[in-house]
Amino acid sequence: MREFEIRTDPIQINAPIGVVWTVLTEVDRYEEWNRFTPQVQTDFSIGSPAHLTVRMGPTRFRMTEYVCAFDKPRLIAWQTEFGARWLLRAVREQHLNPVDATSCSYYNSDTLTGVMAPMVSVCWGGYMRRGFVDVAEGLKAHAEAIHAGT
Repeated sequence: MREFEIRTDPIQINAPIGVVWTVLTEVDRYEEWNRFTPQVQTDFSIGSPAHLTVRMGPTRFRMTEYVCAFDKPRLIAWQTEFGARWLLRAVREQHLNPVDATSCSYYNSDTLTGVMAPMVSVCWGGYMRRGFVDVAEGLKAHAEAIHAGT
């Protein structure tokens, strides 16, 4: 089955990976910095739900996905199936990689598979990519401010 990936380029964050991981996992504070997904409720246990409010352009969607990876402090992922796996499956990953003791890089991606994946990629891919860039920029600004003590 063909995959369609929507992905951001890595962004360098001038804060230790532990600080950035804390920001990324404090979902009750997402509204302070995350314009794309301002509300998330999850306990990050594998298989547990992640209730999301996602902004796609002017529209907000509420959806439930399921945590499929939690590798502290490097990876958080959740996934969902729309209808059946063959129809549409989406896996969203958020990656952190250390650069040195005081900085790390971050990128995120969504891999779409299923017969609806090409249409979703064409119709919503631009909104998703813009949203992922917003997440990266918001995470960078928030984590760097915390690290700087402001």
